[in-house]
Amino acid sequence: MKGKRSISGRILLNTLIMMICLAVVFVMLMMRSMKSLTDSVLTNVLPSMTKTASQNLEGNMHMLADRIFMIGDNEAILQADSSQGEKEAVLENIKSMIEFVWLGLYDAEGNLYLGDGDCPRTVQDRTLFPLLQETQNLVVDDIFEYEDALELTIGLPILNADGELNYYLVASYNYDILSDVLSSINISANGEAFIVNADGQIMGHRNVELVREKTDLASYLDVEAIETKVVSGETGIMTYENEKDTQLVSYVPINGTNWYLAIIVPRDDFMGPANEGIQWGIYITIALLFVAGIFTISYAAKIKNSLKGVTNRIELLANGDLKTPTEVSKTKDETQVLSKSLSNTVNSINEYISELSKILSSISEGDFHVSVQGDFQGDFIIMKESLNNIIVSLNKMLTSVQDSSKEVLETAGIVSEGAVQVHTGSSEQSGSLQVLSEETKAIEENISEVDENTRLASELMEKTRISMEAGDANMKNLLKAMEDINQNSLEITKINNILENIASQTNMLALNASVEASRAGELGKGFAVVASEVRSLAAQSTESAKQASEVISSSLKAIENGVVYAKQAAESFEDISEVSSKMSDITKRLEKSVTVQKESLENMSEQIIQISDVAQRNLDASYESSTASQKLHKQAEELQYISGQFRLRRDK
Repeated sequence: MKGKRSISGRILLNTLIMMICLAVVFVMLMMRSMKSLTDSVLTNVLPSMTKTASQNLEGNMHMLADRIFMIGDNEAILQADSSQGEKEAVLENIKSMIEFVWLGLYDAEGNLYLGDGDCPRTVQDRTLFPLLQETQNLVVDDIFEYEDALELTIGLPILNADGELNYYLVASYNYDILSDVLSSINISANGEAFIVNADGQIMGHRNVELVREKTDLASYLDVEAIETKVVSGETGIMTYENEKDTQLVSYVPINGTNWYLAIIVPRDDFMGPANEGIQWGIYITIALLFVAGIFTISYAAKIKNSLKGVTNRIELLANGDLKTPTEVSKTKDETQVLSKSLSNTVNSINEYISELSKILSSISEGDFHVSVQGDFQGDFIIMKESLNNIIVSLNKMLTSVQDSSKEVLETAGIVSEGAVQVHTGSSEQSGSLQVLSEETKAIEENISEVDENTRLASELMEKTRISMEAGDANMKNLLKAMEDINQNSLEITKINNILENIASQTNMLALNASVEASRAGELGKGFAVVASEVRSLAAQSTESAKQASEVISSSLKAIENGVVYAKQAAESFEDISEVSSKMSDITKRLEKSVTVQKESLENMSEQIIQISDVAQRNLDASYESSTASQKLHKQAEELQYISGQFRLRRDK
């Protein structure tokens, strides 16, 4: 079980929490304000410093440009007809005065025309050469490493009176010119100044290795947005967050060159005084917390002592102690009011509990002819009225129970008699349904046999119909064959007539041949014999043709009679087939009717089974109802006995 925390501890804890929260908020606001103030100062100062540094660089670059223009305006350099010795003398003189790294003249192809041994043989690989060709004006080259030394190269085209190119004057300055300018920029300890070209490459920095390696500003800072802003040609300031600190970047273009100046300053370099002030604020806050803790402990102890007596009495009250007197404090403050109110509350609750206990004790003994008396205050009035209402409600309820128990006793007797009658009727109904179910099963078996016979008759009628249809088709084929035979017989008759005509004509020819043979005399005897034989054959042919004609005539009559009989038989088969089809239809309808009756009988059987089940359940329920009504009658008697033991107000 967790230990209780004292009120003094709570006050001290809450006070400390509030003071710490206020201190944290105060420090955070101070840090926020200092950072905001620092950003505001840097935002106003850094662009001016950057602009000043840029103007310083521009002044140095103008000075270098003026020197180149001064050399270009020299008569020996400007005049194309001056000798190389004169030009060389001028270059040597100027180089010794101005301290160029090297100084020379180059032709239109970028090759060395005139210069000392320090001059490169060509400037074609320099960035300034294509710019000189394009602009025909002064060009400042990017920082270039030549013979392990960094140099700044400036070129100027030398034109004749007609504006045509004579050669290019190219001079190289030591990188220290830019280094000195960058060193003169007074920025913070960790601040950095950069000179970058249009491609973002670092042209000037305190770390010369960055210039030698042509490091890109974006890769060095690992922020692409800064390089984009710096080389945009605009003047401004921006802020970005890195892993360690917030950086402020001021940028400005360097006029007269293709370069840009950027100064990056960490905010923390300017937050030293602000951080010191924040530390002092934390120290002061801790001291105030210590002092506030002492005062809080003292005040909390007074409150704790005053409330101790009250809390002890409340604990006794929570444990059910209503007899112990309550000690009233004499502090003349809220604690005294609290202890006096607690004393009055304990006394009032004691009186209320005593009255309620007496009433509940009477109720527990079965005496409902009582009511709560006494003067109750506040929410205890509701308890008093509620208990009186409960007593009234119980009186009414128990009175109704007594009256109802009598009626229930009478009704239970009637219900018991009815339940016995229902049980008897249910038994008789169950027996009748059992007999009806058996009769239904017998009818169902007969219907099944009729259905099977009907199905067999339908199958036989179907086979008969198919056979009759086949016989009818065969008779039609026979009738057609008889008609074909009749037709062929007519053709044979025609052929026989032709043969008779041929035999008759042959006979006439043989007769004529005989006449001619007789006329011929001796010479025609052989021909006469032949003619006689031919006539004999013709006569035989005629006789045979007549006989064949008679046979064919008889066959024709027989065939005609056969055709007639075949037609009659075909008509009879058609009639039989039609009757068979009708009988098949009748059988099918009979089969359907028997099937429907069978299904209806099956449904009826199922319904009878369900009715039988219901009847059985009714029988069981009637038995249970009879048993329950008997129990009800007995319980009604017990209820009447129990309710009669209560003392109710109407009894008086």
